[in-house]
Amino acid sequence: MASASAGAMASYSGDDIDFSAYARSGIGSTNKGGEQLCFKAAGAPSKYRLGNECETYAELKFGANLYDQNGIKFYLDTNVSYVTAGQADEGNTDTTLREMNIQATNVFGDALLGAMLWAGKRFYQRHDVHMIDFYYWNMSGPGAGIQNIDIGMGNLDVAWVRNDKGSDSGTTPKTSSVTTNILDVRWNDIRLMENLALELGVDYGKGSPEDKNPITKKDDKDGWLLTGELTWNIMGGSNKFVAQYATDAMTAPGIGASGTEIKTNNNFDGDKFWRILDHGAISLMPKLDVMYVVGYTEVKNDKYLATQDENKIKWITAGIRPSWNWNDITSTAIELGYDQVKTSFLAAPGATKERDKKSKLTKFTIAQQFHPSFGNMVRPQIRAFATYAKWDSIGSCTADNKAECSAAGLGYGGYTTSKEIENTFGSTSDGWTYGAQMEIWF
Repeated sequence: MASASAGAMASYSGDDIDFSAYARSGIGSTNKGGEQLCFKAAGAPSKYRLGNECETYAELKFGANLYDQNGIKFYLDTNVSYVTAGQADEGNTDTTLREMNIQATNVFGDALLGAMLWAGKRFYQRHDVHMIDFYYWNMSGPGAGIQNIDIGMGNLDVAWVRNDKGSDSGTTPKTSSVTTNILDVRWNDIRLMENLALELGVDYGKGSPEDKNPITKKDDKDGWLLTGELTWNIMGGSNKFVAQYATDAMTAPGIGASGTEIKTNNNFDGDKFWRILDHGAISLMPKLDVMYVVGYTEVKNDKYLATQDENKIKWITAGIRPSWNWNDITSTAIELGYDQVKTSFLAAPGATKERDKKSKLTKFTIAQQFHPSFGNMVRPQIRAFATYAKWDSIGSCTADNKAECSAAGLGYGGYTTSKEIENTFGSTSDGWTYGAQMEIWF
């Protein structure tokens, strides 16, 4: 039996194996000394990334063609990510299995010719704004589905995915995280004109709490996320206009890449969310490429914030990154970004007034880039950069807590902490960083 099993296993040559990757790494410091620090507005789910990334991060994707005969294909897709602080030769590295799935094409025969059946853990059709590294439509995780169902005008995709509850660390005794099962239906590649396409999506989410959990046992509230994205291919690139609306169980997943960080049972009853977003990457002239984004997001937390000063989260973001081509191998990029967040989630010393709960951050970067050819999305790149950021302090500041108030105006995660901001910039609410970074994908 063992011999028969071994004989049934396929033997693969190098042509059967795929390898692709994404990685970034670099070195930096501040004008006040110490290591490179990164700037993000308090309460914002993302930051303007050029010259503002403080870690070494990599995704290594390996795939294998397991079977390819008579038009039927089975493909293995895997992805392992690594992240560590970019400060020393050695350090703690967080390793995560991001993807492990099988994709099978044409297994339904002529009934669904060209359709793909898949199951496993997967980056599922993520939609993002590259210049702020923000995924505004992201149902990645374990799941199963059928993709590329030809319906004449575009394709239909249907999937069951799970937005996992993650950890309960940091939640109060009256809150707990809740697993959400999501039915994702997408109608994409709807051609309105030759250069104009529409994608529509409906995500139905249902809380799946543990029966015996005294906090979440009733949090099975249904929720909806509706998304429309209009893509206009123009000027050697594209512009995307996005509108989203979500309710109850889908408000936190709808928020985007970091939505799971605030998703607790409080999101499952009475919450509302909506977003308007426009972003793109175009070529204005042969020597000038531009990336840009402008967006407004609002979340209304009826039940959770009923006793707070306000019951809304409002995030405004606007930014632009022009790049000038000196020749094929070098260019200069400038990035200017602005974030404003108004939310009662912001914790600050002595914050009592409405204006004390609004964070603002303006960030400017100039970078000299080296690459094999010129273009918004061309990699690899090596870049030398200088970044300036100015933010608002939050709270009723006194002589004793000015540094703490200043640090409260920034958001944290990754490899910058509030204590590092206090120790480096003190009561000053602005500063410079500089350094060099590489970024690749293939």
